[in-house]
Amino acid sequence: MRVLVTDGANRVALAVVRALGSAGAEVWVAEQEPHARTTPAAFVSRHVSRREILPAVGEEGRFIGALAEFAAGADVILPVSTNVVLACARNRERLPARLPIPPLAAIRRANDKSTVLAAARKAGVPIPVSYAPESDEELDEVVERLRLPAVVKLRDDEGTTLEPGDRYRRARTRDEVRRAWVELHRIRPFPVIQERIDGDGYGVGVLAQEGRVLASFAHRRVREYPIAGGPSACCESVRDPRLLGYAENVVRELGWTGVAMVEFKKDDDYRLLEVNPRFWGALPLATACGVNFPDRLCRMALGEGVAAPPDVPAGVKLRFLAMDLAAAWSALGDGERRGRYLSGFVRDLFDLGVRDGLLDASDLKASLVYLSNRLV
Repeated sequence: MRVLVTDGANRVALAVVRALGSAGAEVWVAEQEPHARTTPAAFVSRHVSRREILPAVGEEGRFIGALAEFAAGADVILPVSTNVVLACARNRERLPARLPIPPLAAIRRANDKSTVLAAARKAGVPIPVSYAPESDEELDEVVERLRLPAVVKLRDDEGTTLEPGDRYRRARTRDEVRRAWVELHRIRPFPVIQERIDGDGYGVGVLAQEGRVLASFAHRRVREYPIAGGPSACCESVRDPRLLGYAENVVRELGWTGVAMVEFKKDDDYRLLEVNPRFWGALPLATACGVNFPDRLCRMALGEGVAAPPDVPAGVKLRFLAMDLAAAWSALGDGERRGRYLSGFVRDLFDLGVRDGLLDASDLKASLVYLSNRLV
């Protein structure tokens, strides 16, 4: 099986490459020229046999033409970043390999927080108190009745290249809510406003076909970076039928095909925040626990049967050491998180059972190139 993976400088792409390589696939990797000015980490992975630099996805015609040329002979194309997923969906007929993503309209629906929250409500899945004002008048009404603190988020990330921590703003006052909404509205129209949930973050990775979940894997974010809310710096596996059931209900309502991450926060119950219609940052934890989503996705695309995933024990931990160190450092100035983050970081640092999601002794050069590129 020959698989072409895009976005080779991306940490998630490296995780996809390693998962495919460990399953015996022949892996090719592409990256856009603006992100390949230093060597993309996946280019030097021991699992990769072919590499190609493509035009920027913003030049969509040239990008797709070069991707199609490079993909000749591949069995499956796995786009990784949101913008590349969308470009591939718009140009599906030009690509010569299987493309296991849903139609463009379905991707945009899943990528739109307002639409996803409505789908969750219809499916009986709890959500935070949320608002989607689409005018200054509606914004004024929302600000007046909103319970604080709140979080203002981009409705979707189409066309952006922002870091996760730049896609939202936390607000403690009504003026901060208004300013945050205006700032994010300039980036993408009509941000979503949610009353903040103080609780742990959870994610459920899924592989689905026309709304039917073929494999799922849940994790809890033990520590995040940025610490106010961001990707997992440390995460652990979770077994909770209620959480998995909520994710399955949302996926069924969306009629989703492919992989996605269904994000929740938990207070008195799990509450859906959003769906990321692509591979996700905590993917190495699922792979380490025996749920190889990239391999299963490719086999589904090729019409092969997808075996039921193994039973996964709860409490398997994985960290991204550089992010975890940054999270612990940031927590020094945060009285709310300081004790929990610092004690957890030190405990896990000396726990030989905690795996690392990036540092891989068998693929060390790719790990070091990724870290070096982040410091440039």
